[in-house]
Amino acid sequence: MTIYPIGDMHYGSRQCNEKFIRQVVEEIKANDEAYWVGMGDMIENALIGSKSDVYTQTAPPTEQMEFICDMLAPIAKKGLFGVAGNHEQRSMRLAGIIPEQYMLTRLGLPYMGFSCLAYFIMSKCKTPKAFQCYFHHNYGGGWTIGGKVNKALSLRGIVPTADAMFSAHSHITDRVPVTWFECGRKQIVEHVGYNYIIGSTLKWNKSYAEEKAKPAAACELIKVTFVGSNDGKQTDGRKQIYEIIQPRGDN
Repeated sequence: MTIYPIGDMHYGSRQCNEKFIRQVVEEIKANDEAYWVGMGDMIENALIGSKSDVYTQTAPPTEQMEFICDMLAPIAKKGLFGVAGNHEQRSMRLAGIIPEQYMLTRLGLPYMGFSCLAYFIMSKCKTPKAFQCYFHHNYGGGWTIGGKVNKALSLRGIVPTADAMFSAHSHITDRVPVTWFECGRKQIVEHVGYNYIIGSTLKWNKSYAEEKAKPAAACELIKVTFVGSNDGKQTDGRKQIYEIIQPRGDN
């Protein structure tokens, strides 16, 4: 199975690459083994008093939500669930409304709150065949690459032995391996999990980052293919194939 963690689209921002969103949706639609998880910040949701600029967003929050629902409707059956983003939480703090929950409900998918620990079983595989994955939008981290990577790594303290840890928020793509060991029946088993940062669909031109002379966001997303083991042994023969999705030349 291939997981597409999609988030940090910030639809409504001038920097949102709408064509890239459509490209990723079409790729998911065409892949029989594809599933997606909503990682938060699907909309810009600029409100009076928030850091985002209310007067430069391309549509009001209600239209932003409707756009995302319409965009994801063709792949709704491939959706698994979604978690909260900090941009959607602005509405929760001001009015008790959760845009992410509304959008996911419209799509017929579960809203899992701030995070979700999921257990994926590869039914056609022998042992080991399951993957434990943790999804969280994440918060903070600063502007440096090191700060963003370290903030993502800090999620390991919640689920230290997760096979895959997915986070968003920092607008970069990254994969960091984490190794641990445990005793099998007759041998020491080495496990390798991965911390993934999912990227964004944001351009740099006329952005907050450009205004503050900060590094550009990565306008790219990721996908991870999970491959269970079929060797029937205790050794961990599972694989995680990590790929970066970039906008086509016409985006």
